[in-house]
Amino acid sequence: MIRHSGEVIMASDRSTKSRPYVVQSLKLQSFHAQQVFRRGFDLYTDAIYSLSVVLRAVGTEDQVRAMEELIDDRLNRAQNDIRNEIARLEKVVEDNGITLDRVNYSEPLVVEAKISSHRSARYAGILHEFDGLIAKLDALWLSGMIPDNEYSRILYEWKRRILKIASSARGTVRQAMIDSRKQAQQESPNQNMQNKTAGQILSGGTEPIINGESGIDEISMGNAGEMPESGSKLFGWLR
Repeated sequence: MIRHSGEVIMASDRSTKSRPYVVQSLKLQSFHAQQVFRRGFDLYTDAIYSLSVVLRAVGTEDQVRAMEELIDDRLNRAQNDIRNEIARLEKVVEDNGITLDRVNYSEPLVVEAKISSHRSARYAGILHEFDGLIAKLDALWLSGMIPDNEYSRILYEWKRRILKIASSARGTVRQAMIDSRKQAQQESPNQNMQNKTAGQILSGGTEPIINGESGIDEISMGNAGEMPESGSKLFGWLR
């Protein structure tokens, strides 16, 4: 039984874990950036927390780092491409004498992002830069420099790409969890057999034979040979 904030909570009622986080306020002007935040941020944050903290309990450090590098690479490429696109749009805006500060938004929104890892902070930063990209795109569209169909296509492709970062992270972690369960199920029968054999030895029921003599080393070595190497099958789909 645990007393928390003046309440008594039974240990069996604790279905969630208390996680550390900091709150970062983001001002998002455009509807499109707001929409991506609502659909993608929590999804991404939960997946990254599971990857950084939970999966380290079931996988090797090298395997988890390989997945982190894969996710970091997606973040790096998206951020670089957003910045390059912003620079390109700024050049078009400047060449055509368009004033960016004349563009206003009817429903700007300040959202509170719960940052539970440094990768969550990076994703929030990408959303903020994406909002800035849209502001320049909107200025060009409102000035007639970009036709409606091209404007819609660019918006759709960028939103899809940023949301895919979140969905890919979730898929990566989900598959890793499935692999960890499979490995646990494969190891369980071997562990049960090892425990049963050890019980027989202690009760005097059966003695192992080593080079024609009785002893216990053969059982521990034999069972070790049957067990898969630590992490050998976990996350094998990643290679």
